[in-house]
Amino acid sequence: MRILMVISLLTLSTFQLCAQQASHWEAGVQLEHGRDWYDREYYDWGELPNGYIENFPSYYSRGAGIYAERVISPRLSALAQISYSQKKMFVDMYGETSRTAGSWITKEMHHRGAIDAGVRWYVNPNSKVRFFVDGKVGANMFIAAVQKEARLGNIVNHNAFGYDRVTPVVSGSIGVKWQRLSVSAEYRQDLAPAKRKKTGTGITGRGLVGKVAFTLFRVVRQ
Repeated sequence: MRILMVISLLTLSTFQLCAQQASHWEAGVQLEHGRDWYDREYYDWGELPNGYIENFPSYYSRGAGIYAERVISPRLSALAQISYSQKKMFVDMYGETSRTAGSWITKEMHHRGAIDAGVRWYVNPNSKVRFFVDGKVGANMFIAAVQKEARLGNIVNHNAFGYDRVTPVVSGSIGVKWQRLSVSAEYRQDLAPAKRKKTGTGITGRGLVGKVAFTLFRVVRQ
């Protein structure tokens, strides 16, 4: 009888330990820094007049956010993240006003928010340093553009210069995780262009960022 009780207790303890290892929540903060590239298409325009720019980059992109990871098994987890980013742009690329007007703009910063969800796969789950790949889908929202004009100071634009403010996005990452710290590289790509109906144009963006994330909380499911 005692042996059966000991075996039962050991089995139950092992099951609980495996359940804790295979099913828990993690939440934390992350920082990112990188760059973006944009492609603009002029629909049904035929030959473009001189001065119209089809491709342009950002100077840089930097941001911060929060994330949650639901560990399903030692190899597999579900991810969700909310982030905010600032993108320093070459002036007047989105607005495409006259070159004379654009020459008075000395600085332009775009503010964006994003929400993403997906899955992460750990290549070597039993190692102290774990390599992972993940994929996510989400939405990218244009919050505001701040242009510094030489005489008027900062001018805030909330309508994305007439383009769609929200676009679907897909992303993929590769990285490593050690204890609470993870470092990764992430590629993001718009799934559809942000369109401006009045001019018949659309902009598709893509970006590459380096990310550092730190786990603040771990909640083990009992």
